[in-house]
Amino acid sequence: MVTATGDRKLPPVVTNNVLRYLLSPPERLVKRYVSSGERAADLGCGAGFHSLAMARIVGESGRVFAVDFDPAVIARLQRRAERRRCQRIITARATSASEIDFIDDGSIDFVLAEGLLCCMSDHAGAIRQIQRILHPRGRAYLSTVKLMRPDDPRTVTREEWEHLLSSFRLLDRGEALMSRWALVGPREGGAPAVGAFRARLGARGPCCC
Repeated sequence: MVTATGDRKLPPVVTNNVLRYLLSPPERLVKRYVSSGERAADLGCGAGFHSLAMARIVGESGRVFAVDFDPAVIARLQRRAERRRCQRIITARATSASEIDFIDDGSIDFVLAEGLLCCMSDHAGAIRQIQRILHPRGRAYLSTVKLMRPDDPRTVTREEWEHLLSSFRLLDRGEALMSRWALVGPREGGAPAVGAFRARLGARGPCCC
C-alpha cells in the first residue's frame, strides 16, 4: 500500500513472519553491531523484527528508538514490547525517518535502516537525520532493494546509492541479487550535502538500477 506522502506501507505479515525468523534471525545481524548499554535506532522498524532483538542486547542500561510512519505497526510493536517486558527500553514513534528530531544529536551508537530508503521518497531527509543522530564513533547499516521501477520515486538507483554513501565514511559494503547494503560511519570533517541529487537527476531522467 502506498500512502498519500508516497511512502510504502508493508503489511506486518510481510516483515514479521515465521519464515523470516527461520531464514534470517534478527540477532544474526544486530549482534554484530550492538552491545549492552548502547543506544540504537531502528528506522523503518515495522512491528519490531529487529527492535526487540536490539532491546534484548542493549538491556535496561541501553535504549532503542523504533521509528515507522505506520501507526498500526508501532502500536503492534508497543504491545509486543510490553509482553516481553522491554517497553522501558524501546521508545517507539509513528513518524517518518526524515522527521526524528526527538532523537538527540550525536546520541546513537548504531542506526539500522534495513530496506528503509526504498519504502520512502525523501531519501535525502532520512540520510540527513542519520548523519545528525550518529555518535562520532557510531555506525549505521543501510540496505535497499535493487529491482524496482526506474520511474518509482522510492527507487534508489545505483547512482543515487553511491551518492548517498558518499555522505558517510564507508566501512563495509556488499551486494546480492536483490539488494545492496553498506556499513557506514560519520565522515571526518562533516558530510557533503545530499539534497541536490534528485534535482540533478530530474533534469535528465532516472537511470536504471
